[in-house]
Amino acid sequence: MSAPSPPPPQPLPVHRGYQAGDRIDAIPLASVGTLLGIATITTALRIYWRARPVWRIGADDITLIFALVLTVAWYGVDVAMYHHGRGTEGFPIDPWTMGPLVVADGVLWVWGLCVIRVSVALMLLRLKQSRWWKSVLWTVIGIQICMLIVGTTMHLVMCRPLAARWAAVPGAVCIEGPKFMTYGYVWSAFTIASDLTLSLLPITFIYSLTRPVHEKVLIGCLMAAGLAATGVAIARLFLIMGYVPIGTKGPLVGMVQDLLWGFELTIGILTASMPTLKAPVHRVLQDWGLLPGGKSTSDMSPESFLDHLTNGSHVTRQIKRWDQHPGRDAPDMYTLQKGPTNVNTSETYLGSNFQTPSPI
Repeated sequence: MSAPSPPPPQPLPVHRGYQAGDRIDAIPLASVGTLLGIATITTALRIYWRARPVWRIGADDITLIFALVLTVAWYGVDVAMYHHGRGTEGFPIDPWTMGPLVVADGVLWVWGLCVIRVSVALMLLRLKQSRWWKSVLWTVIGIQICMLIVGTTMHLVMCRPLAARWAAVPGAVCIEGPKFMTYGYVWSAFTIASDLTLSLLPITFIYSLTRPVHEKVLIGCLMAAGLAATGVAIARLFLIMGYVPIGTKGPLVGMVQDLLWGFELTIGILTASMPTLKAPVHRVLQDWGLLPGGKSTSDMSPESFLDHLTNGSHVTRQIKRWDQHPGRDAPDMYTLQKGPTNVNTSETYLGSNFQTPSPI
């Protein structure tokens, strides 16, 4: 005799202010999907800008691509959750379908956020070589790795066995709700602190760059754009603490949660790509008349740009010597930058769209 099949899922109770069948899935899916499309375009532009005419793809670019893949996977899981009834009032949800999707959604979100910050930290490591600068950024990277491990573990061991998260399992042991919320508060605090550090740290050297004021402002805005993700993280923390006046149940709560989770991922990818697109953004703003259109570091020739570097004359001689012998292989950045003093890597990184002498 075959085992009896489990009973079909029962309709959920209808919350006050809603009617059975009310759907609000279009708002989070359309909003986050639009931002994800823009983030994909900016990432593609960044990779194109870094790959041509000289291949300059680094660890920060590779980790950002990985973060984008994780974000796309997270969005796909979110779409599947709404397809199976999330965001629909009173819809009978199958826990054995929705439960694994919820766990996968949380794990992918944790991985996506942490990998994005690792990518940003690796990018900032290119700007300066001082010990304190490297120490701060490697500390942030280490914290992100710890957050990734802890976040993944908490999502996977919240209940033992894992199936007890979405169904009644005899003898199951689960972490109590208040303890899990404490983890959420601590994890969010580290998230906000990391975002603030990565957004504000570049401002410590921008003032010393030999750039016009409007370029310093543009660079500062691009580098500090991550503060938008910080704002989303703070809003998410207020939501889980119950300070957002939308109640604690009903489809609206899930919609706002999905919006904040999605915005935090997609805005993070956007802000990670923006600093590397400084030169094309500068030209676009000049074309629109928002910035002065005179000679700037975004359109200098190789020689005029290199003249502004501490060791620029040495690099210029190396490039001219290479041009006079076209049969030789192009020297790499390490060979070009050897000399009596170090090149100001932060200015090289941010200041020009002449690709050969720039590490970006």
